Amino acid sequence: MIKWLLMTSISGSIATLLLILLRTRLAAKYGGRWYYCVCLVALLLFIIPLSVNVPVIQPDLSFFEERINTEPSAVELTTTAVGTSTPEQLAYPIVSTENLVFPHLTLEQLIIGIWLCGFFIMMYRYFFSYFRFKKQVIHACPIDSMENLKVVVSDYVHSPMIIGFFKPLIVIPNTEMNSDDYKLALQHEWIHYKQRDIWFKLLAVLVNSLHWFNPVSYVALSNIGEACEYSVDEKITKGLKTAEKKRYSEMILHFASSISPVLNSSLALHKKQLYRRFALIMKRKNDSRRMFMGTLIVILIVAVSVFSSSVVFAKSSTPLTESSGGIRTYYNYVNSMEENVQRTLGIKSSTSPISWSVTSGDLYIDADGRKIDNHNRTEPYYKVVQHWQDKETAVANMTNKTLSIAGQTVTVAVSDQAKAYIDDKVIKKMIINQINFELTTYQSKNNNYDHQAFINELIKRGAYVIEDVVTPEQFTFNLSKLPNGGVVGTKQLTSYDTKVKNMNIFNGKAKLPKTINNGEGNQGLQLGNAFVMKNGETLAIDIKETTDKMPTISLAVVDKITGELVFWNPVVNSGERIIFTPGENEVNHSFKVLASGEEKDNASIEIFTYKTGEAKTF
Repeated sequence: MIKWLLMTSISGSIATLLLILLRTRLAAKYGGRWYYCVCLVALLLFIIPLSVNVPVIQPDLSFFEERINTEPSAVELTTTAVGTSTPEQLAYPIVSTENLVFPHLTLEQLIIGIWLCGFFIMMYRYFFSYFRFKKQVIHACPIDSMENLKVVVSDYVHSPMIIGFFKPLIVIPNTEMNSDDYKLALQHEWIHYKQRDIWFKLLAVLVNSLHWFNPVSYVALSNIGEACEYSVDEKITKGLKTAEKKRYSEMILHFASSISPVLNSSLALHKKQLYRRFALIMKRKNDSRRMFMGTLIVILIVAVSVFSSSVVFAKSSTPLTESSGGIRTYYNYVNSMEENVQRTLGIKSSTSPISWSVTSGDLYIDADGRKIDNHNRTEPYYKVVQHWQDKETAVANMTNKTLSIAGQTVTVAVSDQAKAYIDDKVIKKMIINQINFELTTYQSKNNNYDHQAFINELIKRGAYVIEDVVTPEQFTFNLSKLPNGGVVGTKQLTSYDTKVKNMNIFNGKAKLPKTINNGEGNQGLQLGNAFVMKNGETLAIDIKETTDKMPTISLAVVDKITGELVFWNPVVNSGERIIFTPGENEVNHSFKVLASGEEKDNASIEIFTYKTGEAKTF
């Protein structure tokens, strides 16, 4: 919300200031109506968040802190399935502890609250003034009509104007007026009506109210009022002779002293605006041949405005590290370099009678081909299964191609299941990122081996294999059965996850305490109230957002009837959905959810129940 306000405020302000700076020249050269339309485009930039991807040059921060202090172990295909947990890892005894959630206000919520107060005050100010003024002027009896618009006379106005959104009236002052001025005034207000200017002014008022904190939004509101008068003047004076234009200008000057609410379309304007307006009326020359150049100017103004706001909010790319987007090939320190190469490529060796293989497990990547992890908490683009294999076997049995990366020729092979992705841009980025990271950036904490030499040997003797690629709408849960008959599951959150809720338990930000490593999971903040799990219901816990200070959290589900900890996961990452379906003996029991973090910090979490099997991703 805050980012949307700031981005649109910057782009709209830049476009408006450019138009005001060049106002006289643009309106004189391309016409009042053209200038009015361009001002409306600039007004839309205050609402529509347009942006472009702006790359930010990021220095190599070699001192970037890595959170992982131990090397991850390989997933050996001869042992256990990838991504599953044993029931013993999930169930622990607990001493029941009650925790109350106290409402608190974050800085973001405070800013939004202040902004909302300003917005409603501005809207009240405009509409209270408008409706009070309208109530005063509309009680007069009609004296005339212009097409289907009634014309009334009022003592409360000093300048002809149009008032009303759905049943507009032309209101003229109760003063002496010759017939020529009367006709010109009616024609002027009729054009305002045909152009729907009162609705465009309403849009300008809305923009000003949304961006009440931005001084330029007030200038934009005033500029829209002036630009719409340019448009009407141009339409009336088109084809008129100099004397007739002078007569029309004198009629405007006659009513110049009036002040009316901003939502009305009135002839009255300030002195400087009148000077500019008269100059345009007398000197304007219409030339349709200039419209092409005018269109280019509009595109340029919009492009400059959008690019400027995008530069301000350009997100710098985090340097690749093992805990922030970098993908690393596993190396076992116990074995020699040659044994690691053979195991990684799936080659039987004389020292190992069993064929070993190393795979990435559940590797989720983003749109830039970076691994989703503790510090790269973006939405996953693909789930990928990839590994190395000896080149001869891979080339003989799979579709393959070569990539030039960091001065090396890397052979890439894809299985039949994944061959549609052989030329996929995101997959290509992933491979390039990984090879570059392993050859140029990654430094092992163990100095007993040369990781770059290891990767060079894999590139020389092996092929980088893409075994499978899964899109977000096909993501499934890794499920485990608990000793009490319940089931728990974990998957990455995506935009495809539907929410068919039975009951809302918690939704918002919570300031979590630091985890106490007592090995029992019985400490933490209770999120929401206790709730009853009925037959056929499943609990869903969405970890929407964590922080760099607290990238993972500890989650526990406690059965309040028995006091037992039915589920505990001490390391839950941002962007994950945890589900829990109670066992047969736990149905109709009351439960509570406890959470804590690596450090004390805020996390955005949503907890709810749904009917098991209703959501398509379940």
